[in-house]
Amino acid sequence: MRLSFRLLRGWIYRQYPPLSRGMYRKKLAGYERRWGLERNGFTKEGFFQILRKQVLVKVRSGVFFELVCGDGRVGCMGPWLESLQVGWKVIAWEHRPYPLAALRKNRPKTETHGNRLTNWMEPQKKANPVGITSRGCRETSALCREIRKGHLRPSLLGIWNPSRRPIWYQRLRKEGYRLELVWYNMEFYWSERG
Repeated sequence: MRLSFRLLRGWIYRQYPPLSRGMYRKKLAGYERRWGLERNGFTKEGFFQILRKQVLVKVRSGVFFELVCGDGRVGCMGPWLESLQVGWKVIAWEHRPYPLAALRKNRPKTETHGNRLTNWMEPQKKANPVGITSRGCRETSALCREIRKGHLRPSLLGIWNPSRRPIWYQRLRKEGYRLELVWYNMEFYWSERG
């Protein structure tokens, strides 16, 4: 009984309109409970199984960009996608020197770039990524700008939002993206038009 009440409350939270910061946090709490994420997603393995079964089945495999990915292990989806071995290619950007050195050491086969990706040029647009995760505010702003201009249309977006403000939700909702789930301050959005 208690579990079904929590699931019902999570569903109700997901229906909240994000009119204020408090209501948006309740909405995020509903997405943190979706698909058994609260019970099974507390480890990276459990989370990735849920993500693979519920979200990645809707996304075709292809090029995946990781912006500000740190050392390449903690909080990154790249190693998990590369382990699927069904056509995923991960390209990583990291501008800070120590995390960049750790990234190149931890993931030597991943294509890495040592700068910020805030100015999307033709090579990045031509790569036509099917998924992008961003853990930096500047990178996320540039990404939303390119989506708004119609230059990019990835199917899956992962946005790091530790402040839990609804700014990325509102910007991406206008462009047709739906919030799918939230895991440790990372908001995952999906679009059919990607």
